[in-house]
Amino acid sequence: MSASLHFSSARAVRAAAPFLGLALLLVAVAAWLAFRLAQDAALAELEAHGSARIDYHARELDGALERFEHLPYLIGLQPLLVELLYSPTEADRAHAANRYLSFVQSRSGIAAAYVMEAGGTTLAASNWDQPTSFVGRNYGFRPYVQEALAGRTGRFYGVGATTGEPGAFIAAPIAVGADVIGVAAIKLNLAGFESGWRQGGENIAVADAAGVIFLASDEARRYRSLEPLSIPVRERLHQTRQYGEAPFAVLQPAPHELVLARPLGQLGWRLLLFSDRRAASSRGLAAAAIVGLATALLLAALGLGWQHRRRLAERLAARRELARISADLEQRIAARTAELTAANELLHATQDAAIQTGKLAVLGQMAAGISHELAQPLTALSTLSDNAARFLARDDAATASENLAHIGDLCRHMGSIVGQLKAFARKEPAMLRAVPVSRVIADTLMLIEPRRRETGTLIEAAEATPGLAVVADLVRLEQVLVNLMRNGIDAMEDQAGRRIEIRLAADAASVTIAIRDHGPGLDAAAQAHLFEPFFTTKPTGKGLGLGLALSHAIVTEMNATLSARNVEPGALFELRLPRGQLADERTAD
Repeated sequence: MSASLHFSSARAVRAAAPFLGLALLLVAVAAWLAFRLAQDAALAELEAHGSARIDYHARELDGALERFEHLPYLIGLQPLLVELLYSPTEADRAHAANRYLSFVQSRSGIAAAYVMEAGGTTLAASNWDQPTSFVGRNYGFRPYVQEALAGRTGRFYGVGATTGEPGAFIAAPIAVGADVIGVAAIKLNLAGFESGWRQGGENIAVADAAGVIFLASDEARRYRSLEPLSIPVRERLHQTRQYGEAPFAVLQPAPHELVLARPLGQLGWRLLLFSDRRAASSRGLAAAAIVGLATALLLAALGLGWQHRRRLAERLAARRELARISADLEQRIAARTAELTAANELLHATQDAAIQTGKLAVLGQMAAGISHELAQPLTALSTLSDNAARFLARDDAATASENLAHIGDLCRHMGSIVGQLKAFARKEPAMLRAVPVSRVIADTLMLIEPRRRETGTLIEAAEATPGLAVVADLVRLEQVLVNLMRNGIDAMEDQAGRRIEIRLAADAASVTIAIRDHGPGLDAAAQAHLFEPFFTTKPTGKGLGLGLALSHAIVTEMNATLSARNVEPGALFELRLPRGQLADERTAD
């Protein structure tokens, strides 16, 4: 009896052997397909999440560089620097220039600001009183100095030839007429980005156009090249001493790293993000284990059913065992599925947050730039629309029509403001033409009216002679006049009676628009630094000290002059513009 049973069992094993091999093959195929699909999906999610992160960091670094793009030009407008370039041996002028550059550096937060003569030798610097002072050093071999001396904006990143500290350099020419007499330059310290990336757990690097990494959250990657450097490139790096004596060993990314790149800035830089693929492989292995186990259990269930048909007695036992195994499997699958679902939700939430942060940053920059320029026209639109409604209610259609015409002019004016903001961003020249003074004064009074009414200020404006015109950009000229009048109103903030006078004077070549307030006047410190960037006498939070500096830059661009002095009582600002000739005298009003 026992021999018969043994023979039967052996025969059953031999009969089941082909099916067992097929089952193992199916389990392997199912597990492999699950691994590939899960890994590919995880890699796609990793790349999408990495793209959102690298876009965010690229915008952040681009914004930091663009924020100071025009600062060297503003520094170069300072008259005392021009005087120093013409008289470099006068100690008093050099001392005044050093103090001014030190003030700009401390107020703006940049690493250094300095001025060089046409040969590349530094005459004044913000670090003049430090052991690593730039004063007396010649940087004519640096490409950014050569670009500025050629009349263009110079941009460069490298290790400082004096301090040994790396940074981004931006330079602008200091010109008198068509002659470049010197260079104004600033240095930005970008090391804060490396520490920020490192603290945020980001593996990020920035490479220049030659493929040399100069910023990296992992210090081991710094001054490594993405590919072997040619001999001309190595000679150029050695001549400019851009990265000191770095050996420029070739960087070999690890096999498990996914590298994403984005273009950056105007120098051919690339922002690199290194992500770990191993998490995607882990997800693939987990999916393979689950699917393989599920397939094996399914095939086991089929086998048990086949066995059930052969042995009725074993069927009941197999069913009980299968129920127990299935329950355990469902619990494990449910637990693992919940973990994977939670991980996916967290990943998508992180990705959405990163994208939303980038959108909010862009919206914040747009609102900050436009709201100040459009606030007064919008207030004037509200006032005119309310008045038009009242006139219509009184059947005064003529006056209402005039208000509606003013509304149309303001709408076109706001369109011009937006266009001018775009033109300023692209550094385009002003649109100079002959504009009637009467229109300039009328538009300015309309724009300042809400602020005047709010503060109860009395404005006395002289009436322009018919046909009197100046050569200027209408929108920018109104912007300067509104800024001067707002400053005058703010200067009389603590006074009971506020009064501003607008006077006109003209000769054959020019027209002078004088704006006088009846406030406390300008103290000695304010007069010495009045048109310097970042200088302000207003309390913290009420001004950055850029209004008069930008107004001075706009006036200079229009071939005009802006000066200020004290009168009794108050301060007087005089704007002198070239006189223009209107093509049609009917356009004077």
